[in-house]
Amino acid sequence: MRRWEQARRNVVTRGIALNALVGQRFTIGEVTCVGRRLAEPCAHLEKLARPGLLRPLVHRGGLRADILGGGTIRAGDPISRCEA
Repeated sequence: MRRWEQARRNVVTRGIALNALVGQRFTIGEVTCVGRRLAEPCAHLEKLARPGLLRPLVHRGGLRADILGGGTIRAGDPISRCEA
C-alpha cells in the first residue's frame, strides 16, 4: 500500500486551502460538492505513523464534504469554488 492510501482519504490534494471550503460549494473535476467540516486527525493516523504526529496536523487533516452531483474525478483535476 502506498503512503497516501494509508491516510484514509478519498481524495488527496495539494496546493489548495481546504479549510476555506467549509460551508462552500465547489467542484472537483465533474463532481459538485459542499464542504461540511474539517476532518481533524485521529489516533489511527498516529498509530500508522509515530507518536506526536497529531498536534501539528490539527486543522490540517482535510475536509469532510458531501457530494451534490456525480461525475468523474481524475488525477490532476482542478478544485474550484462555485460562484454563488
